[in-house]
Amino acid sequence: MSKHVFFCMLIGYSFAAAAQAPTDTSISAHAQLKGVVVTATKFPKPIDQTGNSVIVITHEQLLHSQGESLAQILNDQAGITINGANSNPGKDKAIYIRGAGSDYAVVLLDGMPLYDPSGMGGAFDLRLIPVDEIERIEIVKGGLSTLYGTDAIAGVINIITRRAIHKPVGGNASLSYGSYQTFQAHAGVDGQIQAFTYDVQYDHQQTGGISEATDTTGKAGFDKDGMNSNAVLARLGWQVNPQFQLHPFFRYNYFFGNTDAGSFTDARDNYRAEDLDAGLQSTYQLPNGAIHLHYLYEQTHRKYHSQSYGDSRYQGLQHDAEIYWNQNFGKHFQLLAGADYRYLKMPDTTAKKKNPSVYLLSPYIALFWANTQGLNLEIGGRLTHHQQYGDNFSFTFNPSYILRSGIIFSADVSSSFKAPTLTMLYGPYSPNPDLRPEIAYQYEAGITVPYATGSDMRFTVFRRIIRHVIVYTPAKYINQDKQRDWGMEYENKVQVGKNLSFIGSFVFLAGQLTTVQNGKDTTYDNLLRKPKASFKLAAQWQVTPEWFIGTSLENVGDRTDLNFNTYPFAPVTLKAYTLWNAFTSYTFHKRYMLYLQLRNITNTSFTEVYGYNTMGFHVIGGIRIRI
Repeated sequence: MSKHVFFCMLIGYSFAAAAQAPTDTSISAHAQLKGVVVTATKFPKPIDQTGNSVIVITHEQLLHSQGESLAQILNDQAGITINGANSNPGKDKAIYIRGAGSDYAVVLLDGMPLYDPSGMGGAFDLRLIPVDEIERIEIVKGGLSTLYGTDAIAGVINIITRRAIHKPVGGNASLSYGSYQTFQAHAGVDGQIQAFTYDVQYDHQQTGGISEATDTTGKAGFDKDGMNSNAVLARLGWQVNPQFQLHPFFRYNYFFGNTDAGSFTDARDNYRAEDLDAGLQSTYQLPNGAIHLHYLYEQTHRKYHSQSYGDSRYQGLQHDAEIYWNQNFGKHFQLLAGADYRYLKMPDTTAKKKNPSVYLLSPYIALFWANTQGLNLEIGGRLTHHQQYGDNFSFTFNPSYILRSGIIFSADVSSSFKAPTLTMLYGPYSPNPDLRPEIAYQYEAGITVPYATGSDMRFTVFRRIIRHVIVYTPAKYINQDKQRDWGMEYENKVQVGKNLSFIGSFVFLAGQLTTVQNGKDTTYDNLLRKPKASFKLAAQWQVTPEWFIGTSLENVGDRTDLNFNTYPFAPVTLKAYTLWNAFTSYTFHKRYMLYLQLRNITNTSFTEVYGYNTMGFHVIGGIRIRI
C-alpha cells in the first residue's frame, strides 16, 4: 500500500466519520477532553489544562491488548517507535520518541524513575515489565527535565501499577497460549481490610521464539532463540489517618533469553537480567494540596554469555529519594516545589575508577495558572548539582489557551539534559571524567479541535536541538556532536455512537547530525532505524456488552540502518512495510474474558533491525478471570 493511498484513507475516514457523528461542538463536546492525568505535572490535573502532548493508555485499552507485550502496546502510539517490538520476543527493545534515541526517554514506575547505571546509556529494559501488572500508562512527549531530571529529553513513560480492590479478598488470573510455543500465566490476590490494603502479583512468560538472526540461505538451520521470564510484585497500603498514607512495595523480575552472535550470525549465546525494586511511597493531604515522598532502591544484574568471548557481567544500583509539595492557591494559581536526590553506583573493579559512583541533587519549582476556559500556563525550573561535572539548569515555559468552542492552542519551550553515565565517566573503556551533560532545547506548537462528542483531532509540530552530544572515540568519550530533529504529528479520534471508534495518526520526522570528520564539521541525515513517515489506523467496536472487536493497520516507511559486518559501517535501506493486526474478546458473567490476538495477519516479511528476523503471522488466545 503506497504512502499516498494510506494518507488519503486516513484523512478520508476522518471526515467521513465526522459527517456521521453528532455535530454538537459546544462545551459539552469539549468535556470529553477533561480526563485527569498526573505525569505532566506530578499531581492530578485535567488533561486539557496542560500544553504538553499527552497519551493515556487506559485499563480498558490494556484489556483489549491481551497477548501483546509492553513494547508492542507502546509501539501502537503516535510518535513512538519501539525498535524490536515485532522481532524475536527475547530481543532487546529500544524506545524512540519523536525520533530521539532510546537513551533520551525516561521510564517511570508509579512516578519513580527506573534506571540501569551499568548500561552504556542507562536506558531501562522494557522486557522487565509484564503487562498484567499495569493499570494504565501515561506518556508525555517533549523535554521534561524540569520535573524528571536527567534523560527526559524526548519524553517520559509513566507505568502505573494496579491498586487493591475495596473488599477483603479479591483475585485475578489469566492463561494464554499461542504461536512459537508461547505460554503466559498471571495470578494475583488483593484486597482491603479496614485501613490496610494488599496486592500481590505473579507473572510468567516463556516462548520458543524464532531465530534472532536472519538466515539468508534459509538452509543453515539456525536454532530458535526462546526466552523465559518471571516477575513478582507486592504492594501494601496503610491509611494511617484521613490525611496520611503509606505504600511500601517490592518488585522482582528475572529474564533469560537465548541470543545470536550478531546480524546474519547464528550462535548459542544467551542473556540474563535481574531487576529488583523496593521502596516506599507516602502522601500527606493538606487543605488544597499534598506533600509527597518516595524512596526507591533499584538493583540490576546483567550477564551476556558468548560462545566466542565468554561471560560479560554488569551490575548497577540506584537510590532515588524525592519529596515534593503541590498546593492550590485560590481558583487559578497552583504551585509545585520539590527536591530529588539520586545516587548511582556501578560495582565494577575493572573500571578506571573502581566501583564508581556519583550523586545528583536537584531542587525544582513550577508555577501553574489554570483555567477551564482561557489561558493555562506552566513556568518552571530545575537546578541540578552533579557530583562530578557541577551544575546545570533546566527550564520549561508551557502555555495553552482554551476557546469557548473547546479548541485548544498549545506551545512548549523547554530545555532538558542527559548527564554522562558512569560508564562514560569512569568505565573500563575510554572514560572521560571531564564530560559535560548533553543539553537539549525543544520548541513545540499544537492545536486540538473537538468537532463532535467523543471526537477530536490534534496537530503538532516540534523541533529539538541537542548540543554537546557525547560520542565514543578510541582515546576517550568526548562532547562533540550536535543533533537536530524536527517533525509533525497528526492524530484523530472519531467516536461513532457509543460503541464504535476510530483512531488514526500520521507522523513525519527528519533529523540531522553535525559531527567532526577529518577536522571539519560534517552534517548528514541520521534517523537510524526510525521511519521518516509512519501511519497508524485502528478501529474498535463493542458489538454487544459482551463481545468486542478491534483491528489496526500500521504502515512504517523506509528507514536507514548500518551493516555492522563491514568497516567502515555501510548504510543500508530497510524497506517500508504494512502490518495488519486484530483482537477479539468475549466477556461472560462479568468476570471471565476469552480473547484471541492475531498479529501480522498477512504474514508480511519485513525488517526492524538489519540482519535480524521478525515474526510472521502469529496468534495467541487465552482466558482472563477476575474474582
